[in-house]
Amino acid sequence: MGSLSIRAWVQERHAQLHMARWMLEFDDEDAEDEFVVYDDMRGLNEARFPLAIGMVFTLVYGVVDVLILDEVPLALVLIRLAGAVTFLAAGVVITRSLWVSRHLQLASVGLLSVLLVALGTLMARSADFPPEYLRTSCTVTLLGAVGLLRLRMHAAIAMTAVYVAVCLTLPGVLGGVDTLARNVAPTAGLAAIALLIAYALEKLRRTDYLRQREVEIEQARSEELLHNVLPAAIARRLRTGEGAIADSAPSVSVLFSDIVGFTPVSEALSPEELVQLLDTMFREFDELCEQRGIEKIKTVGDAYMAVAGLPVPDPDHAASLAELALDMQRTLNRLSPSWPSPVAMRIGIASGPVVAGVIGRRKFTYDLWGDTVNTASRMESHGRPHRIQVAEATYALLADRYAFSDPQTVEVKGKGPMTTYFLLGAS
Repeated sequence: MGSLSIRAWVQERHAQLHMARWMLEFDDEDAEDEFVVYDDMRGLNEARFPLAIGMVFTLVYGVVDVLILDEVPLALVLIRLAGAVTFLAAGVVITRSLWVSRHLQLASVGLLSVLLVALGTLMARSADFPPEYLRTSCTVTLLGAVGLLRLRMHAAIAMTAVYVAVCLTLPGVLGGVDTLARNVAPTAGLAAIALLIAYALEKLRRTDYLRQREVEIEQARSEELLHNVLPAAIARRLRTGEGAIADSAPSVSVLFSDIVGFTPVSEALSPEELVQLLDTMFREFDELCEQRGIEKIKTVGDAYMAVAGLPVPDPDHAASLAELALDMQRTLNRLSPSWPSPVAMRIGIASGPVVAGVIGRRKFTYDLWGDTVNTASRMESHGRPHRIQVAEATYALLADRYAFSDPQTVEVKGKGPMTTYFLLGAS
């Protein structure tokens, strides 16, 4: 992810989110959709535990049935066993069914509603079961669903409605008005408690999500700052705590550029205008580098340095840098009419081995060393305006694909006479 895309991502996600007062949805639809996916994924990952708990409680209630009833109806035994098998089967299906993974809340409410209605119908029809036993059994199921299955408010309300219907409607129809009246207050109270628990748990999960989101934003900011200073591959190595970062590369290409006529321009502009001009030009150079997989090393004043083949190897590094140099010339030609006085650019390229590494720990920088770097710098400083001067090693790599001037001998400071060429374009 480039620095510009990281910045846009951070700005997009940094908008403050707000939760609705009662149903708790985020005011941003994309963020709400993202949370739902996140919450359901966590629910899927944790689903086996609550389903196992449901199976255990179902079997435990089967034991309780035996203890409190003189004769346990066969239908009740079958429902208890069916419930246990259903929980067991749900633990398998929930991790394999695509539909369930996409509709986890609906599947959870549907499964538990069927169990509540089946259990409630049987108990309400039997005189051996007091209403309190029915309500207790249903309440355990409801609280377990709310607390362990990560039901959000819509699903929790639906589940609570089923609970109220089972605990009131069936006893009322089958046991009369008096039975219904005795069950209204405790059922309503327990339903309200279940909804409060669901509300508190969901709000806690959403708050945790927001905090995680803030951490991601801060990490993205750190990534952006680090990637603005170091190549991505080097930044990853630095984050892992690697000590001295130093690499040797047997074959890369290095480019230096410098603006000719920059002094008159700097004298004619205010500091703000001058920085704006340079920023516009260097931003475009940076985009050209990013498009071609070239690593910008640094800018010094109006000079620009880049390398192809590091830190990510590029077998065609010389051609990548040649195309960058030609694009840089075209970019300056397009921008220069807006400058207050005529400008030109010298570009130098050399190819060969280099050593690369990170210097310092405060205000650190990724830099290159070696004879190839020195040669590229000399190709620029001993070049001509509007020209791209390349060393003989670069020419050898590109001679069959690009057009060059005739060879020339240049007296290079510190290196003596060197054969160089001017890159003219693609052949």
